[in-house]
Amino acid sequence: MRQLLMAVVMLLVLGLPSARATSRPRQASGKGAAPPPPSLRAPAEKEIAAAKKAGKVMVALDTDRGTITLELDGAAAPAAVANFLKLVKAGFYDGMPFHRVEPGFVIQAGDPALVGRPPAGYTIPDERSPIKHTRGVIAMARIYKGGRMVPNSASTQFYICLADTPHLDVMGFTAFGRTTKGLEVVDRIKVGDKIKKAAVPPPPRRRR
Repeated sequence: MRQLLMAVVMLLVLGLPSARATSRPRQASGKGAAPPPPSLRAPAEKEIAAAKKAGKVMVALDTDRGTITLELDGAAAPAAVANFLKLVKAGFYDGMPFHRVEPGFVIQAGDPALVGRPPAGYTIPDERSPIKHTRGVIAMARIYKGGRMVPNSASTQFYICLADTPHLDVMGFTAFGRTTKGLEVVDRIKVGDKIKKAAVPPPPRRRR
C-alpha cells in the first residue's frame, strides 16, 4: 500500500507528465496570442554567484486571484533563484496558467507549451537547499519520465506547497523560497488561473 501511494504521489506531482514531455509544444496563432519571450539560456556562473551574494530577493506574482509575494533565497539555492529571476525578468511567466492544482499538496505553473511557446531548451542542477517543504514554500519541478523523476531536469516549471510535504525533501526537489504575503491567494488558485505579471518589485524608499 505504501509503495502504491508513493507511486501515485510521484506521478501526480512536480514533473512534466510523460505525454507532455515527449509531445511537440502547441503553437499560438491569431490575435491575442502571447508573444514568445526572448531567447533563454541557463543562468551563467556570474548570475548564480550574484544570486548567492544578494541573498533574499522579493518577487510578486500578480494572478487572476490576487498577488502572491515570494521571498527567494539565493544563499540557499543560487542556481534556482538565478534561473527564476532570469525567467521573471524576461517576461516568461507573464500570461502563464497554473496547470496543476492538487488540494492539500501543491499548485504548479511554468509549462511553456500551454501558451504556445517552445521549451526553454536547458535544465539546471538540483541543489541541496536547507529550505524545507512547508506550506507556502516554492520549489522547482522536475520531469517524470520512464517511471521515475529525472534528476537535474528542472527548467521553468515551479510549484508552491499548499501544506507541509516533508517527503519532497527526501526526494531531492530544490526549494528556493517561500510565500510571505498572499498565502490565501495561493489557496484560491484553480486550474487555468493565470499569472498576469511576474516582477521584482522596486525596493522600498528609505526615509530621510
